[in-house]
Amino acid sequence: MKTLLLTFLLSCLGAHSYAENQTLNLDKFIGEWTGGYIHKNNIRKDSWVQTRAADGTFKLVYESYQYDVLSSTEINEGTWWIEGEYFYEKQNGVHDKADKYLYELIGKTKIKFTEISTDEKTSELIQGYSFTDTRVEK
Repeated sequence: MKTLLLTFLLSCLGAHSYAENQTLNLDKFIGEWTGGYIHKNNIRKDSWVQTRAADGTFKLVYESYQYDVLSSTEINEGTWWIEGEYFYEKQNGVHDKADKYLYELIGKTKIKFTEISTDEKTSELIQGYSFTDTRVEK
């Protein structure tokens, strides 16, 4: 009986530690972040500013450049969350599926994302697509 009780208590402690870890990781994603991506043809460049809130929502201002000239600006909103080692981002509206990224925390000011899957309606999966977001210091 003591063994069963000890096993139960240890499993509760482990679950509590996991939940605390998840909360700590979520806190590391909250705030304003900037990033960019240069396409392989070196003609198109994308840049963005994303604000992630503690309630799991985000706002993304996304700019595309062709030959260093701004060609389009989009403002998107949606939800984000963490499951284990994966970061998910789902835009509001017509998007059926969340984009899924493997993430790596780099110090306190950078997060590297590597795309695992994306909503086929809105984006093409680029082989080896990864980028690094940098925290905007206020």
